[in-house]
Amino acid sequence: MMGGGLLAFTAVPASAEVEFEVHAGYHSIYEFRGVDFGDDMIEAGVDFSTELGSGINLSGGVWYQDSDGNKANTAFDELDLYVGLDKSFGNIDVSLGYTYYVFPGTTNGDTHEVYFGLATELDNGIGLGLTYYHDTDAFDAGYLEFEVTKSIEVPNNSCLSIDLSAGAAYSFEYNGHVDGSSLKGMNHYFASISVPWQICDNTTLTPYVKYVAADSDFANSEDGKSEDLFLGGVVLSYSF
Repeated sequence: MMGGGLLAFTAVPASAEVEFEVHAGYHSIYEFRGVDFGDDMIEAGVDFSTELGSGINLSGGVWYQDSDGNKANTAFDELDLYVGLDKSFGNIDVSLGYTYYVFPGTTNGDTHEVYFGLATELDNGIGLGLTYYHDTDAFDAGYLEFEVTKSIEVPNNSCLSIDLSAGAAYSFEYNGHVDGSSLKGMNHYFASISVPWQICDNTTLTPYVKYVAADSDFANSEDGKSEDLFLGGVVLSYSF
């Protein structure tokens, strides 16, 4: 999910602390922005983050996945490279970044994307986020997603929490319409529950379930129709 264009203009101070996270997971469906791209996805990645000064944070990483595909999509590999910057202005977090999507073994499949996001957290701990993504290469289209999040502590257990997420997405000709044209309108709604479990220092195991309610005009299933999705998985992460 990121490339190095921004890095050419951003020097990390020699004294800056760089944090890393290594993660790997299994997911019953490779669901990306509401679309079912296949079953049994195995993925892994490495992320980093550091503070550049003046409240500006730099983050980035590399992510790889392999899935079995389905009737609409053959099995394929994907490598994402990504980089981003974020800064807080009062209680509003502003982020922007770039992603380079690589599909080994395909021709003319690689593409580039930029994004811009706004996020805040209310006094009751509810997080609100709005992010716009724009593909600048393969199909020159946009995707807008709104998300509400809430983390709940488990009583008498500091190693567990329950993370809730819900939201909705809008397609600006980013995804497909059931009649074969580009979809411009509501994409899908979603809700998920995850339970991060800190099994030891810096190591977290996170199982989750997610429900995707596709808009009736959104061709997100393997047969090109609109279909609700129910999926789950687990991710193991280690930070240092």
